Amino acid sequence: MMNICFITPEYYPITGGTGSYVYYLSRMLRKYGSSPLVITKGNKYEGSMSKDEIRVLQIKVRDIPLLGPILFFKSSYRSLSKLKAEFSVDIAHANLPLIPSFAIPNGFGKTLISTVHSTWEGEARALEKEPFSSLNTNEKIVRTFKEILKRFEYKLLKRSNRIIAVSEYTKREILKNYNVPAWKIKVIYNGVDTWKFKPAKKDEKNLYKRELGFREDDFLILYVGRLYSRKGLPTLIETIPHVAKKFRNIKFVISGKGLEDEEERLRRYAKKLKVEEKLVFLGYYPDEKLPNLYAAADIFVFPSIYENMPFAMLEAMASGLPVITTTVGGIPEVIKNGRNGFLVRPYDSKGLAEKILYLMENPSVACEIGIAGRKTIEVKLNWDNIVKQVLQVYNEALAG
Repeated sequence: MMNICFITPEYYPITGGTGSYVYYLSRMLRKYGSSPLVITKGNKYEGSMSKDEIRVLQIKVRDIPLLGPILFFKSSYRSLSKLKAEFSVDIAHANLPLIPSFAIPNGFGKTLISTVHSTWEGEARALEKEPFSSLNTNEKIVRTFKEILKRFEYKLLKRSNRIIAVSEYTKREILKNYNVPAWKIKVIYNGVDTWKFKPAKKDEKNLYKRELGFREDDFLILYVGRLYSRKGLPTLIETIPHVAKKFRNIKFVISGKGLEDEEERLRRYAKKLKVEEKLVFLGYYPDEKLPNLYAAADIFVFPSIYENMPFAMLEAMASGLPVITTTVGGIPEVIKNGRNGFLVRPYDSKGLAEKILYLMENPSVACEIGIAGRKTIEVKLNWDNIVKQVLQVYNEALAG
């Protein structure tokens, strides 16, 4: 049995992409006979058992911009130092860019693996076109202190025996911005739980629409994700007038939360464009309820400016939704334009509106795109395939 310790600042039930990655991967590793332990930020500091019997050690940290993460990293170092003396760890598995080198003691675990979900260079570059005043506190920190953050990132990459990049694009970013040998890096895409996220039948779709407070004949265009600047949500709002001219029964549904007043700013922008009645904010939707949300939707849109391999897009594809997204990052490695989804340039509200209208006017094409997207996930991105690749990386690292 292989003992694996994940270090992650986010984890189930309140989670983003990194938290989802650790949650699903740890469950699959347990299924394949390994013993995972998760070190994460939480409301209490104690060992606990999740419903999937994954041991989770939560570190109590106040959620304060800049200071909160530093406190977590400091507490993580202390906890891992103590754990090192009590628990034999084969694999220490860090998750970048959120975990710096100083959060993990030297010699913790027989070998160190890092998964790179994005890079600070990429995160900062995506914010360059945005007015500084429109950024939240974390985004301002990233743009201002990019070089310092990159140094922390580089130190952990240098220490890592193997690096998992979530896309070929991510691998290229690492090679371009950090002095890391290519042989260290293995591209392994994020996976999707295809039993949890699956296409809905017509009666199920209508049921979930009613549960959300919509009419059965409302056409729901869904976005799921954080309300951050790099997610391109102003572009999405700019498409609404074009689509609403032809279809009165549309609702643009946004599920997710920001760090500060992002939702209010997006509401003001929608009001300025006189489309506020077509825009619905659902706030953060718990992971266990997400399948119902995807099931209620008719189209999924993801107008992001910077991505590596977004979970929300993959979950929407697994749910059989036609997906419209952007030509950025690792997205084109999965979405083949016109075959299993549609791609538009970032900031291109006109192009995005055209694709939405095309799918609304051609429901048979929308159905075919959704089926093809689901097939892509089933064949290439199911967790059984992903975990086997990760285990291969673990074994290679342990072998030296």
